[in-house]
Amino acid sequence: MESKEIKKPYKPKKLDTEATSCQHIKILDCNKPVSRIIFECWHCKQGLLSEVESATPAFLEIQCPSCGKTALRLTASKVLSTTPISSPWGQ
Repeated sequence: MESKEIKKPYKPKKLDTEATSCQHIKILDCNKPVSRIIFECWHCKQGLLSEVESATPAFLEIQCPSCGKTALRLTASKVLSTTPISSPWGQ
């Protein structure tokens, strides 16, 4: 029984010319029962401030009050409030 070795030529990875999407987020008071999260909506980039409880964490989605889509997914027990603010990362 013969075996053949197949060698493929080396191809360098292509760099994407498009910028990849990222989401700005800053978590404040993470050692307290109620944390504050400053972030941008994934879709419309509206700045948002949310207060969340993290007593018994579960998977939650925070809705953007501006566009109505899911702005952020996180692990917390309850979203207490979400307030639109001007984005600290304004473009």
